[in-house]
Amino acid sequence: MSTQGFENCVAGTWYGFTRTEFNPGDTLNLQWGAIDDGSTPLNISLGRAGGSIIDEIVVGAKFTQTSALYQLVVNETANCTLEQYSWAIPGDLNVTDPEYQIGLFNASVELGADGIALFGWQSWSPDFYIQEANASSTATATATNTMAMTAMTSATTASSTSSAPSSSSSATSHTHTHTSSVNTVAIGAGVGVGAAALAGICFGVLYFLRRRRKTRALSQRSGNVTDLPAYELPVPTKQSLPGGYRTYELAA
Repeated sequence: MSTQGFENCVAGTWYGFTRTEFNPGDTLNLQWGAIDDGSTPLNISLGRAGGSIIDEIVVGAKFTQTSALYQLVVNETANCTLEQYSWAIPGDLNVTDPEYQIGLFNASVELGADGIALFGWQSWSPDFYIQEANASSTATATATNTMAMTAMTSATTASSTSSAPSSSSSATSHTHTHTSSVNTVAIGAGVGVGAAALAGICFGVLYFLRRRRKTRALSQRSGNVTDLPAYELPVPTKQSLPGGYRTYELAA
C-alpha cells in the first residue's frame, strides 16, 4: 500500500475503500488518515452499521514506519500520512446479517468510560457486506466439482477395467505354472517308478536265463558220463622173506 493518489489526507478518513462486497476468507485492506500521525494506539473493532460493536479485530495497535503489520506510510510531498492494516475475514464469520462496519477506537482510554458506550471512538468505515458466494457461483463451483469427480471416477473405472485382464492373466499364468510344476513332478515320479520296475524285470530275466543255462550245462554233463566196465583186482600172492617176514605181491 502507499499514499499514491491521496493528497492532504484527513485523520480518521477512510481511503481506498473501493469494494463493498466480500466473502468469508477474503482479505480486506484497510487504510485511513493517520490519527495524531500514528502516535495514538488504536483498537480496531468489527461492528454493525449504526454503531454496535461485535468483536475486537486488533487491540492496542501501534502504527510505525518500520512495522510490517501496522504500517504508517508518510508522503510529505502529498501531505498525506496513512495508517494501514490487512484483515483476513474469518471463514466462520456469521453472515446472517451481512452488513458491517469497522470502528477505530483510542486504545489508551477505556471503552464505555463516563457512561458513554463508545467512549474513545475515532472513526467508522463505510458500510460493507460480508456474505457467502452467490447461488450462481455456488452452482458453478458445484457443477465443476461434480464434473471433476465424474472424470476422476471414470478414469478410476477405466484404470480398474484395463488392469483386470492383466490381473486375470497373471492369475492364469500362475495357475498354469503351478499345474505345470505339479505335472512335471508327477511325470518325474512316474518315470522313476517305471525305470525301477523295468530294472527289476531285466534282473529277473537275467537271473532266470542264468539259472536255465546252468541247469542245461549240468544236464549235458550228466549225459556224457559213460559207465566203465567192472574190473576185478588181482589176488595178492604171498612171498617169504628171510627172517620169517612175508610180503604180498599183486598178481600181474
